Amino acid sequence: TQPWLRRTTTQTQTPVNVGVVLDVNNEFGKIGFSCINMALSDFYTNSHDYKTRLLLNIRDSKRDVVAAAAA
Repeated sequence: TQPWLRRTTTQTQTPVNVGVVLDVNNEFGKIGFSCINMALSDFYTNSHDYKTRLLLNIRDSKRDVVAAAAA
């Protein structure tokens, strides 16, 4: 679950699904996921007037980005 999402009320937010393809077993994928979450958290902490909330749909590339994107 995404911690920055909990700070908003469900009545005022509009969820926007975003696909993210990462190699979750790779150190770079783990770092990338952490960076994306921190960036979203910082953005929504400082931008209270935005009603949209990005919902990350993570796909494990399993070292094959094309296959993961097609899934």
